Amino acid sequence: MSDDRPAAMAGLGEVLSCVGPTCGDTVDWSAAERVHGTSFPADYRAFVAAFGSGSIEQMVGICIPAVSSDERKGNTVSRLSKAALADRSVNRWAPAGKGRHRLEDLLIWGETAAADTLCWITTDPDPDRWPVAVYSRGDLEWSVYPCGMAEFLLGLLRDEWQPWPISDSSIQDMVNPRFLHDKDEEASYEVGVDPWE
Repeated sequence: MSDDRPAAMAGLGEVLSCVGPTCGDTVDWSAAERVHGTSFPADYRAFVAAFGSGSIEQMVGICIPAVSSDERKGNTVSRLSKAALADRSVNRWAPAGKGRHRLEDLLIWGETAAADTLCWITTDPDPDRWPVAVYSRGDLEWSVYPCGMAEFLLGLLRDEWQPWPISDSSIQDMVNPRFLHDKDEEASYEVGVDPWE
């Protein structure tokens, strides 16, 4: 895959539909930068504006950044936990990434229902150049993808990654994948309705 982040976001808009009344989140990016100590990639900011915090087919969940220190405990962008950093088994990388990356440089932007972790490697001072790192529970190791978050997701939805990067293949070759905002999913379950059926 090429590293064309603006085109990837446009492609996501073509293949992924937001189902539900809530599409997108408004984020005070200056406040988020203060809380997290970094700015965020443009494709991610565009994704948050278009789709927001939620999941693709209840399989791939996307977090938004906290804008105050009180929010950091929720489903927000975060660094790896102290327990994960201390766990030697978490610091396993696919051959191409061995010895090149540190767990402390990872910033989590998503997760999968199969307990995979989706991150950026934040060593470059320009967030628009951050590659994606995925910890696959199936392989028990990190793999690095030289693209942004939107291009990574587009590759998933178009089944363009070889080998498949996450532990569950249920969204491979899916026709018309859907995104549901966390607020709408929660509201549906509160009234006893499964929004994914």
